Amino acid sequence: MSFTSILLTILSASILFNVPRLNCNTITRTQCNTVAWRTIIAEDCPSACGFCGQGGCVDAVTNCGNDISVCNTVGMQDFVNQYCQKTCQRCPSTTAASGTVTSTGASTGTCTSYIADTTTQCTAWAANGFCTNTFYTAAQRRARCATTCRIC
Repeated sequence: MSFTSILLTILSASILFNVPRLNCNTITRTQCNTVAWRTIIAEDCPSACGFCGQGGCVDAVTNCGNDISVCNTVGMQDFVNQYCQKTCQRCPSTTAASGTVTSTGASTGTCTSYIADTTTQCTAWAANGFCTNTFYTAAQRRARCATTCRIC
């Protein structure tokens, strides 16, 4: 059975049977730096890896801070939203129920939050000009892909 299969089995069992996903006492330093485990550990056992005070928000990969320009690269928004939430300030905020994510990476420097994208197609659409094409109104871009298009 592969590592991924085992991980999926554990996660499925924890959801179905309300079983803790991890035994916090057995977490290793390797798990703290593994993409598959970092976000789970940050949520369930933050003290095990020094994630206390981060509200469960960490970068799933450890090298996001090496090139923060990735946070503003249109074609990388799906990646940063999943793997670089802390570095790119895409962590769910306290207003997550209203569908916003906190960010200070706006090109104007004044934006403090973006409305979450409402479709998974935003990266592909952006690559085809959705964010810059004047055929689409600002309201249409904001309603569908505000985060990817970096619209406050």
